[in-house]
Amino acid sequence: MLNQIRNYSAKTICLFIPILLLPFTGLSQINENFSDGDFTNNPTWVGDAGQFQINSSDQLQLNSSDVGESYLSTENYLINETEWRFWIKLSFSPSGNNNTRVYLVSDNPDLKEPLNGYFLQFGEAGSDDAIELFKQTGDEITSVCRGTDGLISGSFYITVKVIRNNIGLWEVYADPSGGSSFQLEASGTDNSINSTNYFGVFCKYTGSNSKKMYFDDFYIGPIIIDTIPPKISIINVVSQKNLDIIFSESVDLESSETLSNYVVNNSIGNPAQAIRDENNFSLVHLSFSNNFDVGIIYSLTITNVEDLSENAITSAIQTFVYYFSAPYDIVINEIMADPNPPVSLPEYEYIELFNNTGFPLNLEEWTITIGSSTKTFPDISIESNGYLILAKDAAEPELSNYGRFVSFSGFSLTNSGQTIILQNKEGEIISLVSYSDEWYKNPEKENGGWSLEQIDPLSPCMESDNWKASNNPEGGTPGKINSVNAVNDFPPQLSRIICIDSLSFQLFFTQLMDGSSLNNLQSFNVDKGIGNPVNVIPVDPDYKSVILEFPIPLQKGIIYTLIITDTLTNCIGQILPVNSNLLLGVPETAVSNDISINEILFNPKGNGVDYVELYNRSNKVIDLKELTVSSVKITLPNPPDTITKDISVKGFLMFPENYLVLTKNPDIVKQQYYTSNPDGFIKIESLPAFNNDKGTVIISDKSKNVIDVFSYNEDMQYPLFNYLDGVALERINYNRPAQDETNWHSAAENVGFGTPAYKNSQFVEMENIEDQITISPDIFSPDADGHDDVLNIYYEFNEPGYTANISIYDSKGRLVKYLIKNELLGTKGAFSWDGITKNNQKANIGIYIIYIEVFDLNGNVKHYKKTGVLGSRL
Repeated sequence: MLNQIRNYSAKTICLFIPILLLPFTGLSQINENFSDGDFTNNPTWVGDAGQFQINSSDQLQLNSSDVGESYLSTENYLINETEWRFWIKLSFSPSGNNNTRVYLVSDNPDLKEPLNGYFLQFGEAGSDDAIELFKQTGDEITSVCRGTDGLISGSFYITVKVIRNNIGLWEVYADPSGGSSFQLEASGTDNSINSTNYFGVFCKYTGSNSKKMYFDDFYIGPIIIDTIPPKISIINVVSQKNLDIIFSESVDLESSETLSNYVVNNSIGNPAQAIRDENNFSLVHLSFSNNFDVGIIYSLTITNVEDLSENAITSAIQTFVYYFSAPYDIVINEIMADPNPPVSLPEYEYIELFNNTGFPLNLEEWTITIGSSTKTFPDISIESNGYLILAKDAAEPELSNYGRFVSFSGFSLTNSGQTIILQNKEGEIISLVSYSDEWYKNPEKENGGWSLEQIDPLSPCMESDNWKASNNPEGGTPGKINSVNAVNDFPPQLSRIICIDSLSFQLFFTQLMDGSSLNNLQSFNVDKGIGNPVNVIPVDPDYKSVILEFPIPLQKGIIYTLIITDTLTNCIGQILPVNSNLLLGVPETAVSNDISINEILFNPKGNGVDYVELYNRSNKVIDLKELTVSSVKITLPNPPDTITKDISVKGFLMFPENYLVLTKNPDIVKQQYYTSNPDGFIKIESLPAFNNDKGTVIISDKSKNVIDVFSYNEDMQYPLFNYLDGVALERINYNRPAQDETNWHSAAENVGFGTPAYKNSQFVEMENIEDQITISPDIFSPDADGHDDVLNIYYEFNEPGYTANISIYDSKGRLVKYLIKNELLGTKGAFSWDGITKNNQKANIGIYIIYIEVFDLNGNVKHYKKTGVLGSRL
C-alpha cells in the first residue's frame, strides 16, 4: 500500500511541476514591438483595450476621446536581476493632469486600483518634470529615486532602461534622443517588494491630449550584457579648430578624454583637449591646435575609447570637411501646405529640406521662419545629398518613417502661400521660398492632399517656374527624390520696371538675385543722356528687385531704354545676359480712349479663367496702378451689380502700342492659348468674374472717369460655332468704337480661339478711303480662320451729323440682313458684316449688294450701292 502511495505521489509531482513553472518560463520574458498590429495576443494585454490602438507606425497609442484614465497590463513575473526597456512619447508638455506611469512591478492587473509595486512617473505639476521611480503600497506612493529636473518638461520621445539587482538596487537610464545611448538618470535601493505578476502602462489625460501618448519596444528579461564597442555616429564640425564626436552609446570618462585616442590626418594630429559632455555621455568635445582648411576632406581615427561596459574601439575612421554653409547649400525642396484630404500620406503639413552639397551639414541653432513664426533647430545634421523632414510634434510617429525628421511645436503652413526663410546661425539666408497655391499648376491638386515639389534643387532661384504639384501617387515624396525631378536650368531675365518718381525707378527680375551683384552702379545705363544711376538699393530679402536713383530727371513723353552693361547674377551665380534691356518712362494721366478694351474671354473652357486684353492706343506711358477694372452684371436680385478692382497695386508701366492681359491666373491662360508675349500678363487675384451670357467691362481711373467701356453678349459670337466655351471675343479695330457690335468677332479657330497679349486674329487696319464709302476686302470668307472673316464698310465725310441705314441684299435683290438702322455716324469710321443672315444662318457663296443710306437733319440724303463677294476656301 505504501509503495502504491509513493508511486501515485511521484506521478502527481511529475504532472504538477510543469504547471507550477509555466508562469516563470513561457511568460517570463517580454519582447513586444507591436509589429503584428495586435495587443490582445502574444502577449495578451488587458484593461481599457477600447481606449488604445496600434497606429500605422506599429506603436501602442492612447486612443480615447475625452478626459479620463486608461490602462493596459500584461503578465510578468521577473523582478530581480532584470532589465526593463521601452520607448515612450508624449506629444505635449506633461503636467499633473496629463501624465503617464509605466508599472514595472504590480501584483494587481488593474492599475487603477490599490496595488503593491513600482512605477516610473512621466509628468508632474510645475516645470521640473523628471523621470521618477516610485514604490506603491496600496494607495500610498514613495519616491525611490529621481532623475534630472526638466528632462521631460516639454513634449518628448525617449528610450528608458531600468535594471534591478537581487538586493533591490534600482538604476534608471535614459536616452532623450530615443536611441540607445543610455545615461544614468537615477539610482536608489528598495527591496521591500520582491515579487510581481504584472507589467503595464497607466495614462491620465485631458480631452486635448487623449490621443497623444505612445509606447513601443517593450523588453523585460535578463540584464542585457553589452559586448559591442561604441561606434562613431556623427562628427559635427563646430569651428575651424573644434569637433563634436557623437558615439553610438555612452562612453567611459577616462578613455574618452585620452588625447592619444584621437588623431586627424593632414598634419592636424592629436587634439589639445578632449572633454566628455557633462550631460550627454555619448558626446565628446575635441579642440585642436591647428586649423582645418576650408573644403579639405580630413580623416579622424579613434582608438581605445571604451563604453561603460569596457568594450573598446579597436580602430574607427570617419571623414569630415570644414565648410562654411553658403546660400542654397541646403534648399527648401518640398512643401505640403494642405494635406487635407489626404491622398495616401499621413495628414500632416511638412517641409522637406535637401542638402545640395557633397558632405553633411549641421543645422544646430539655424532657424526657419514661416510667415511670422520662427523656429530654432536642435543639434541635427543632414547627410550629403540627404533630406530632412520638418513638421509639428504630433506628426513624428508617422512622418519619421519617411526619413530623417525634426519636429517643432506650433509648426503651421497656410494653404494659399507664404514666405519660408531658412537661415544659418549667423543669420545668413540659406534658402528662401515664397510659395503660392498657384504653383501647383493643376487645379485639381491645389484643393489638398498634394505637395509642392521643386523640379531642380540646383536651380532654386526660379521660384514658380521651378515648382509644381507632386506626381507621386501618394501625394508627395517626403524624405526621397522628388517625383518631378528634372534639369530645369534657365538664366535670369529682366521682368518689368515701375516709376517711383522722375528720378527713381524700381527694376524687377524673373528670379531671386544675388544682392551683392546688384550694387554696381555701372551695371545699369539709361540712354538719351541719363547714364548710370547715382544710387542703387537692392530690395531684400529675396533681391528680386532693385531701386535705381538717377542724377537727371526723366521727362514725360520720352521713351527711354535701360540697358544692363555689366554682370548681374541670380542667387546661385547664373549670369543675366549682358545688354538685356527694358523700356522705361515717366507715366502720364490716361484719358478717355487712351486704352482700348481689345479682347475678352467671358466663357472660359474647362478649368480656364476669364481674361480681358487692353491695348495702349495713345503715345503715353501709362501706370496701371492708377486704373481700375469693373464688371457690371445685369443679375437679380439687385441689378446692376458692379464690382471694381485695382489693376495693379505696386504699379505696371504700359507703353504705347503694348498689349496687356488682366486675369486671375496667367499660367492657366498661357497653358490654354498660345501667346507671343508671355510677359504681357497682369495677375489680379480678385479680378471680377464676367457673366457667360452678357455683361459690361469698364476701364476707369481712380476718380471713376471712364477710359473705355464695352457691353458684350454671347450673341456677338460667331453663330455657326457648335460651342462657345473658350472662344474669346476680339475687337476688329481698336480705333473703332468699342460699343459698335460690328467691331467685334469671335477669335479665329486656327489661333486656338484666343490671342492673349498679342495682335488679334480678326484685326483689320482702317483703310485709306478714296471715296466716301469703301468696301474691303473685295472677297471675304467668314469661316473663322482669321483671314478676311468679315466684310468691312468704311466711311468718311467732310462734316458730322449724318445718320445711316445699311442693309445687305443678295444678287437677286432679296434682303439678307439689316446691318444698322438709324445709327449716328462720326466723320470717319467703319462697320463690319460677318456673313450671317437675318435668320442667323451663314449666307451662301455669291455676290452681295451693300446698300447704304445716309441723311442729315437738313433733309440731305445720299444713297450708295457697293458690292462684295462671299467666298470659301477650296
